[in-house]
Amino acid sequence: MTLANTLKSYGAAWLTSDTQLQFRRTRFELMRRIARKPHELVYFHRTDDPYSQLMVQVLPDLAARFDVRVRPLVVERLPANMYPDPQRFEAYSILDATRLARLYGLGFPSSATVPDRLAVGMANRHLAKLQDDPSFFSVAEEVGAALWQQDIKSVRSLCVAADIDEKILEDNERLLRSLGHYASGNIYYAGEFYPGLDRLDHLERRLNRLSLGDSEVHFELTRLWRYGLESMDRSVSGRTLELYFSVRSPYSYLGLHHAAELAATTGLRLKLKPVMPMVMRGLKVPPAKARYILHDTAREARADNIPFGRVVDPLGLATKRAMALGFRLAEDGDDLAFFKAFTRGVFAEGIDGATDHGLALILERAGLSPSKLSGAMPADVWGPLAEKNRQMMLMSGSWGVPTFRIGTETLWGQDRMWAIVEALKQH
Repeated sequence: MTLANTLKSYGAAWLTSDTQLQFRRTRFELMRRIARKPHELVYFHRTDDPYSQLMVQVLPDLAARFDVRVRPLVVERLPANMYPDPQRFEAYSILDATRLARLYGLGFPSSATVPDRLAVGMANRHLAKLQDDPSFFSVAEEVGAALWQQDIKSVRSLCVAADIDEKILEDNERLLRSLGHYASGNIYYAGEFYPGLDRLDHLERRLNRLSLGDSEVHFELTRLWRYGLESMDRSVSGRTLELYFSVRSPYSYLGLHHAAELAATTGLRLKLKPVMPMVMRGLKVPPAKARYILHDTAREARADNIPFGRVVDPLGLATKRAMALGFRLAEDGDDLAFFKAFTRGVFAEGIDGATDHGLALILERAGLSPSKLSGAMPADVWGPLAEKNRQMMLMSGSWGVPTFRIGTETLWGQDRMWAIVEALKQH
């Protein structure tokens, strides 16, 4: 491995380390005390974001449980370059919000569709006018409920003519970008973002460490998927879970290891569908998104005791060599062991997957002979197979990795194992 890659891997390990995290948090807390400011959560709301509709239902209770102040800010236009396939993302997020609402007992219509754009504009401006009003969350919930039920008449009735300066929305959007994020339904607190219900448990634990709350964690239901797996109906054994993933995606690394654990515990058959990374298909990942993904993966990995941090980016040759080996090894059923070892190597152990030495080490850790290196599949064979996988992923309704397919259910994200388990139980 080159000196540059070695230094980068140690740099990534420091950036994602618990030591660096605690240092950063201590610095923010010291600055807050010096400035004599209250603990403030800045929440970015967008009325046509289904995850925002769930957030406004839980944030008043969160504020009551912890000694914090929640400051809502309304946004409307999000950076387009952050979403490679906005139409698929929008459609999926509605279905996903329906699942989350059921899990947490929140209100969200199962028949929800993309809301009326004119009504959305009216609702955003009405709520922007109420940002400093104590009634913001109750009004936002009521307006959102009408909006997602396509009750345009009620939206018009609830949203009085809001003569606001458009600069309010623009300033809020600019603040979101300057703080380092791009999504709504999102909380910013002292240097870190917590988007949606899925990351509120991280925030709860952080606030509890500061002795600000009730020492409880209410938003960890999505992490409890392991409980009861051993007693699950053995009819699950032999069913197939498809996993579309990229060896360059840190979220895929986590998803691959979660799925392997689920398969080993239940007898589920895991079928791997590798796809090329989006960057190697001509798409770009903006720096702000890349930074957030790195830090978010680190805290998700930390929560699940999965090693992460010594990253040697497999972009380029390492990815191509991994695909060539992985597709060949799939013919003998050895692809899971290889891809687990490869992703752990490049995301946690500082191994350069582009070199013969690195790949030989990865093969050994997968329990495979380094001689397998000579049997790699030619690019003109595995390339079309990878593209076929991507097309199948798109047809399933997803746009990115990791994507899981169980029966007719499509689930996106390494943090949707709980939904996979629920789908298995229902069928």
